[in-house]
Amino acid sequence: MKLDGEHRGTGQGGSASPDAIDPRSRKTVAALITDRLVQDIQNGVLRPGSRLVQMDLVQRFNVSRVAIRDALMELRRSGLSVNIPLRGDVVRPISIKTIKDLFELRRVNESYATFLACQRMSKQGIAHLQGIIKDQKTLLAAGDISGFIDKDWEFHRSMFEFADNEPLRELIEGLWARTRQARSIAQSDVAWAPTWGQASIKRHQEILDAVASGDAGSAMRITEKTIQSASDELCQELLEIGWDEELQESK
Repeated sequence: MKLDGEHRGTGQGGSASPDAIDPRSRKTVAALITDRLVQDIQNGVLRPGSRLVQMDLVQRFNVSRVAIRDALMELRRSGLSVNIPLRGDVVRPISIKTIKDLFELRRVNESYATFLACQRMSKQGIAHLQGIIKDQKTLLAAGDISGFIDKDWEFHRSMFEFADNEPLRELIEGLWARTRQARSIAQSDVAWAPTWGQASIKRHQEILDAVASGDAGSAMRITEKTIQSASDELCQELLEIGWDEELQESK
């Protein structure tokens, strides 16, 4: 079965590729591949500097070169990959300075989004956010750091929906995609992840308490402080595991 002229079906012998794309999806094949690659980048499966070889991806996903080309173009547009002369597409390298710059943008934009959300938050929204914090506690206790990080983003995404500003939300989503990539690197330190998780839960609760009280100014200031603390902690952890040194060696 083919989809939009892109899906190649099964490989030789009729066996499907382990990462074959489901033709029943309503998304284009390129969009489905992009989603899978973004997940691999954000979860640390594809690390900064990893090459994204077109023919390797064709074989992995069992699709046409056109679909892979379009997916790689979308990754570049999202800022998660770059095209380097003589090397081709690679997962965008990350430095400590880049992380600080990204978190600075997050601090400015997310604090304002929280300020707007506080003014429009419903009781149902507060209850939903409290439920997310509860889920985070459960996931952290179970040692499911990947699931915990998904909930971390769900908390903030749900908050920003009440800001009712689509361009602002899209900007924040792009920043989150790139900072989550950096966080996946730090996850390799099994001692760091639970400590960060506990701090994240505490910060979420502080933000939500301010929002629930209707104090938009406090909610904004707490968000600013929260993001700055998260930036400092992540950068310190990456330095401790020697990430900048590793980055320099890969150049």
